[in-house]
Amino acid sequence: MLANKPSTRFARLILAQLALLSTSVSLAQIPGEPSERDFLEDLPVVLSASRLVQPLADAPGAVTIIDRDLIKASGAREVVDLLRLVPGFQVGTAYFSTPAVAYHGLADEYSRHVQVLVDGRSVYSPYFLGSITWNSLRLSLDDIERIEVLRGSNSAAYGANAFMGVINIITRPASLSQGARLSTTHGNQGISDQVLRYGGKLGAMDYRITAGKRSDSGFENFNDSRKLEYVAFRGDLRLNPRDELQLHVGASRNSNGAGFAGSQGDPLRTPEEGGHHLHAVWKRALGPDEELSVSAYHMHDAAQEDYIVRAGPLYANVDADRQMRRSHLELQHIFRLNPAARVVWGFEQRHESVASKLMFDTTDRLSIRLRRLFGNLEWRLAPMLLLNAGAMLEKHSITGTDLAPRLMLNFQPLPGQTLRLGATTAYRTPSLAEERADVKYYVANAPVVVPKYLARGGLQPERIRSSELSYLGEFPSIGLTADVRLFHENVSHIIDKTGNPANFLNRWGALLRGHESQLRWKPTPDTLVLLNHSRVRIESEDQRNVDSAPRRSTMLFLSQKLPLGLQLSLAHYWISEYQWLGWSDFLPKHRRLDVRLGLPFQSGPVKGELAFVTQNAQDPYSEFRADYVFKRRTFATLSLEF
Repeated sequence: MLANKPSTRFARLILAQLALLSTSVSLAQIPGEPSERDFLEDLPVVLSASRLVQPLADAPGAVTIIDRDLIKASGAREVVDLLRLVPGFQVGTAYFSTPAVAYHGLADEYSRHVQVLVDGRSVYSPYFLGSITWNSLRLSLDDIERIEVLRGSNSAAYGANAFMGVINIITRPASLSQGARLSTTHGNQGISDQVLRYGGKLGAMDYRITAGKRSDSGFENFNDSRKLEYVAFRGDLRLNPRDELQLHVGASRNSNGAGFAGSQGDPLRTPEEGGHHLHAVWKRALGPDEELSVSAYHMHDAAQEDYIVRAGPLYANVDADRQMRRSHLELQHIFRLNPAARVVWGFEQRHESVASKLMFDTTDRLSIRLRRLFGNLEWRLAPMLLLNAGAMLEKHSITGTDLAPRLMLNFQPLPGQTLRLGATTAYRTPSLAEERADVKYYVANAPVVVPKYLARGGLQPERIRSSELSYLGEFPSIGLTADVRLFHENVSHIIDKTGNPANFLNRWGALLRGHESQLRWKPTPDTLVLLNHSRVRIESEDQRNVDSAPRRSTMLFLSQKLPLGLQLSLAHYWISEYQWLGWSDFLPKHRRLDVRLGLPFQSGPVKGELAFVTQNAQDPYSEFRADYVFKRRTFATLSLEF
């Protein structure tokens, strides 16, 4: 067993840094007459931490907000690029041009330790080991209003897959996307992206429809090109003064190159995937501080992938076609218990199924059912003390019943100064494949069956017990926000595969300790500076877990408006050595510099921008494997609005 004691010297060091930062900056914020900026400064509000709308200082955890201005200034082509801006996150590209995303390591190419929501709809896939299908997100970055990233476990609010964090993608109201918009992007390595959007009104409903395509050729010398085509619709309907209805519909199809030239076990091929979703959200205002909402969605994804595996003269036809379906219903009620306390509670019911002849050696659908009961109490104990207490009770058809509690106390001795102290427990339930996989190759020209995976079941959920001490300092007089988090995360029952044929077992534990900081400084309306830093130390019986996160990572971002309306953005990353789990190689430390230069223009009613982006303007570096070399990528985007 691993020791479960945080370093007292380390804790004292962080507390000293927090006190020094709070004292030094507070001296520059001596009370006086409020300025115009004090009245006009947008108050940071988050929606994702507890399911309650809260000022950032009241949230039960550290939250990174990526707003529209930052999305645009970053030069990102897709959502995963934006996560490089979040302290503690690591991003890479693995097999099939699959984005790999992790928070504090312990991850391979399957992003199964974070929950990702799009307007409240989970895009977590139950197929194989469980993951986020990043390449199938039906999203244009310009349709995103903001992304909230809760850094830390949040199963108390969002269930088992919110194991290490929650990424909540919130799209823009349709009323803010009226008219037409066209953008086209072209660059080296086959980069070719197009987006066409139109927003309008249909009676009392504001609507937006977006169609897009994104493609590139992937890494050099690999068959990992990708192409995504999608369409997305959002409609916002005000039924009456108390009721509103949101409708979300989307569909996509994509193809990714896979396999290796000359390989008999993993031949060249191009799997095809497609899917759709329908999502409706109804909200009723029952009073000034009371709201009832019902959310229901259905999603369906399918893939076609057939190929031949050879071993000398023997061969097997592999049918890797698969389908996934999910139906989800949620009711949520928010109300004020008394002048000092608010409550949110609700329940969820979900049914999902997976069909895969290859994965389960049957054409039958395998199903999962779960039910959840959740609640969170926000209670102002005193003017300086705010308590957030919440829990999620989840009943899963495979693993049974689990309780994920959270308790967080926010101490606010001065305006804009917040200390958080709290603890939470979270779970990750095993996927259907980890519990029931039965993968066999039936040799076509001989009476031979080759078993590859044979799961014996009986797995326990992975569990994390996390505690944190964090500080949030907001200094509007100088445009500075400081966020420092000290964390201690004890992970147990980590699921790993072993043996031949491979079986999944609860094998390992890991103890994660460290700190991360996030400074946001906006000294003028035309200047933005971000500085992130994280240190992660992992102890585990398995050396692979120890090396699975960079010990140190730093990001410096600068965005500056220049004469003639030009906007220049620079993002510099310093990442120490680490190794993803799975079939990754050990990656040496590297640096990366991204540059964006945008020139806005207007001609009559037409507004536009021409932007030039270079990703990794410095030396090439390896992502996930040593031979997956990320070289300089340069592209230009022309966007028009009319």
